[in-house]
Amino acid sequence: MLEAFDALPTEEQRAFTAEFLRRAIPFDSGPLDDEETARAADEIFRMLDVEATDENDAYPR
Repeated sequence: MLEAFDALPTEEQRAFTAEFLRRAIPFDSGPLDDEETARAADEIFRMLDVEATDENDAYPR
């Protein structure tokens, strides 16, 4: 599944992640509100962008 996720375009990764987080069953922390979910998704996307930038810098075209 992770390989399929990695193969998705960035915008589809973002959409999938947002939907996944929206549907995720909350743990002991209680339910997440929309603001918390959006904040978590933004952080994940920031990390993905940094990772993609690092990979592009490592392999110039």
